Amino acid sequence: MLRVLDIPEAIRLRGWPGDLTTAVPIEIENGDGDRGRWMLQIKAGKAELVPTHVQGQVTFTRHQLAVWYAGGYRSTTSARMAGVHAVSEKTLATLVRSTTRFEPWLPDHF
Repeated sequence: MLRVLDIPEAIRLRGWPGDLTTAVPIEIENGDGDRGRWMLQIKAGKAELVPTHVQGQVTFTRHQLAVWYAGGYRSTTSARMAGVHAVSEKTLATLVRSTTRFEPWLPDHF
């Protein structure tokens, strides 16, 4: 089981595709049902996650975020079947592709 505690730091430390440049607003549901809005920016093999006020194009629960982070969604179909909400198939495909090529380095905690 993977639980991402410090989401921005985990995103920063993970490996990302060097050929992918994208910025995707995402929302992550907290344990109390509220959603945090974040901008995920990936460029040249690095990524950062910063707070934003922009409405998310993809919404993850904390559990779904951990599965995505670990490369567990191999297609947009598997992500949608797991309940991941996305306004665009292309955006969801970009996020899925960004984590399937590189296995993350998983220390005990972030």
